[in-house]
Parts: sequence; C-alpha cells; structure tokens
Amino acid sequence: MQFVNIHTHHQAGEGSIQLINHPVQENFPGKPDSIYSVGLHPWDLEELDLEQMLVKLSNLAEKKNVLAIGECGLDRAIDTALKLQERVFRRQIELAEKKGKPLILHVVKSYPDLIRIKKDSSAPTPWILHGYNGNWQTSQQLLNHDCYFSFGPQLLKGQQKLVESIQHIPIERLFFETDDSSKKIETIYTFAAPILGLTVEKLREMVFNNYQRIFGNG
Repeated sequence: MQFVNIHTHHQAGEGSIQLINHPVQENFPGKPDSIYSVGLHPWDLEELDLEQMLVKLSNLAEKKNVLAIGECGLDRAIDTALKLQERVFRRQIELAEKKGKPLILHVVKSYPDLIRIKKDSSAPTPWILHGYNGNWQTSQQLLNHDCYFSFGPQLLKGQQKLVESIQHIPIERLFFETDDSSKKIETIYTFAAPILGLTVEKLREMVFNNYQRIFGNG
C-alpha cells in the first residue's frame, strides 16, 4: 500500500501516489502514468487570458489522468481583486461539479469567503484544502461544510494550532502533501502518526482509503 501525496509540485521517485499540481497555462506533460490536478491559481489571474485558460482547463479536465481541478481558490494576501478571484473560482467550481472531480484549494485569509461560496454549492464534489494552516475553531466551521484537509510541511514545525486541528479532524477527512518543498511524504506521515495515536502503517492505510473513496483510484 502506497503513501498518498495529495498535492505536489515535484514528481518524486516510485513508492507513493503523487497528485501533481499543474498550472493550466503551462504545456501539459501528458505522462500517462502520472496523475494531475489542473487549475487557475489566484496568483496568476492578472497575467492570463482567463476565458482562453478556462476553455483549456475544461478540455484538460476530460483527460483520465487529470483527477482534480486546482489548485484554485481565494487569497486575501495578494493585490488581485477578490471579486475577480471569486469569479474565476466559481467558474472552476462549476467545472469541477460538471466533470465530477474534486477541487484542490488554495485559501489564504479567506475562510469566511470560502464558506460563503460553499453554501452556494449543492453538488457533492469534495473540496480539499491544501497546505491547511487553520486553527481548530476554523476547522470546525469547515467540517460543518464537508471540507477535507491536507497537511503539508508546515505541520513539521509543531505549531500548537495545527497539532490541535489535526488531532480533532476525523481521519476520514485527512490528507498529507509535500507541496513545493523537497520534503519526503514519508516524513510528514511519520511526524503526524504519533500525534494521531497511530502507527505510520495504519495512517498510510487510512489515508489511502480516503484517496480510493474520493478518486476511485488505487
């Protein structure tokens, strides 16, 4: 049974399932043995022909090895107008719902905005918060709206708010990732397992089951 790395910018060697992040504006590598999430990141919106990119994204979403839409989302720490971010985000939500694919979410200082938008979505499309960095109060609110949580290298710093969050989030809502770091996914599982009172092997099995349930792959 393999480790699941639900969000990475760097394809590593064998031994883990790696959902590779691919910005839609870049040439799609199309490696048949690799799996991808493809999306329009809020950081890139002002530099692109958005309608053209959304058409391209819709076409790429037809590919069997494109398993998710994203990363996409909202970021109040950048200068790009939130209204524009929200418009493009909603278009990607609609696409994910139409294609029946999960969303990989980039959310910075905008969880209330995310929850507001989530209330408008009636489809059962899974929303996975990548690089999750919220406290337990925020986590509770997001759990009430059926979100999933992916913890990355930030967890290794041992911040109390993240430790508290991961201890209280149900295991069936958890994923782990390396994001754009050079960390090994095994390192993050090894750090998280004792916090959750589990062996690394058991945690790997449970997250693998989450992956199979959501993506239907294994």
